[in-house]
Amino acid sequence: MVGRILIHKSPAFNDIELYMQGGFNVFSGASGSGKSVFMDSLLAILGIKESNADLIEANIAIENLNCDLASYGIDDKEDNEIVLSILKKDKTRYFINHSSSSKKKLYEIVSGFAKHISTKGADELKGANILRILDIFISQQDSAHRQILSEYEADFKTLIHIRDELKDIAQKEANIAHLKEFAAFEIAKIESINPKEGQYEELLALKKMLSKQEKIKEHIYKVRQALELRGELEEFLNLIDEPCPSLVEGLNEFEAILERQEERLGDLEELNTEEILDKLAALSELNRRFGGVKEALAYLEEQKAKLVAYDNLAFDKQSLQKKEAALTQKCEANAKKLHENRIHFAPLLNERINALCEQLKLKPSHIVLKSVPMGHSGISQCEIMLGESDVGVLSSGEYNRLRLALMCVDTQLEPRSGILVLDEIDANLSGEESEGVAQILKMLSHDYQIFAISHQTHMPSLADNHYLVSKNGTTSVITKLDYEGRVKEIARIISGANITPEALEFARTHLDKAKG
Repeated sequence: MVGRILIHKSPAFNDIELYMQGGFNVFSGASGSGKSVFMDSLLAILGIKESNADLIEANIAIENLNCDLASYGIDDKEDNEIVLSILKKDKTRYFINHSSSSKKKLYEIVSGFAKHISTKGADELKGANILRILDIFISQQDSAHRQILSEYEADFKTLIHIRDELKDIAQKEANIAHLKEFAAFEIAKIESINPKEGQYEELLALKKMLSKQEKIKEHIYKVRQALELRGELEEFLNLIDEPCPSLVEGLNEFEAILERQEERLGDLEELNTEEILDKLAALSELNRRFGGVKEALAYLEEQKAKLVAYDNLAFDKQSLQKKEAALTQKCEANAKKLHENRIHFAPLLNERINALCEQLKLKPSHIVLKSVPMGHSGISQCEIMLGESDVGVLSSGEYNRLRLALMCVDTQLEPRSGILVLDEIDANLSGEESEGVAQILKMLSHDYQIFAISHQTHMPSLADNHYLVSKNGTTSVITKLDYEGRVKEIARIISGANITPEALEFARTHLDKAKG
């Protein structure tokens, strides 16, 4: 729930900081006092509207809220709350726990527990949600329904996966000859090269040696001529009686190098230069295509595995078809049971909804179930009608009141916590209709923290917390009313600016009756 909200420089408020409470919070005041401006700021911090202030900040208590904050990288273990901020200067910036974020992320987090009752198109009246509520209702009457539903959902998910695999096999079968030919070609191409790790580098060094062999031979011939003077050198040293062992040892070592090089040249003459260059070119192409010999060998094994898989395709298809047939039969049987249960229990759930519709002064509703091709929810397609009207043609007032009835049934079946924001939902409603809305909201306030604007007496009378929005010069202020303040404000709603003693008496009686 919203524990605190701060608004700085909005169209109506210069600076306000409110510490909010749970339950049913109602805001009233004269037209133009700033109620809608405050609600727009609240909706902005919940990521539903654009910011209308320089700064909006709210502390949201997250205890008991169904929201996985850890998936957004938010640590919720310390204070059991998150701080949301919107700063609007040259551009609008969003913060979560004082760390920069985005409007999208803020909305994704808040949408899990905050709802705005205003326009049509909400999820509450969509067929999938009606079906979900119906399944919860049935499961509380018949525990076997939940087990059948869970089993069906898991089996249908597996069935879809099997069907996707069969589609993939069918596509492969259509191109099987081409795929096998391609895999065989790739295997033959790589195996013909017979690459080995390190071979490319060795052949590259060999190519370098081959390119220099003629020049090396020429120098060997010249060096041999020079070495013929070795005897003259040794005789000279003996004549002058000056030993030079380093020269002798050096010449011996040099001659050994010369002999090794002559032997290597002999080996090179036995090689097929053209074959070496062709192999080097082939390895170079493998490196270019795969990034290296290691990667080429991995690709080779992959193609071999594919060739085996193509050969086993018929067996795999047959096995999957058997699984598909068995699972389809099982899913169809469970889908039929689910549909029969839904048809049987739908009138009982409808009675529950209609009790609320009567309270909301709505025509009786009825749940319509149709059999459709098997899908994720079985073979049931569900929708709710109000009288003879589809929800798509309802007035906004009827639509939102029916929406509240469904939300109320939903929370009765599965209690939850959340935030509910309403913009003058009782506008243009009769006194009886407004009273029904107020009573339903009071029921919902046991689960939701509710923020609502009202120009009628019923919501302020039933509110847990009543706030007056009023003008103080050019800016607006929000005041939480005590008992006497509430009496006076309800009397103003009844009689206008000139509050009469009769209006005060009526307001006091009305408030006491609501609290009683």
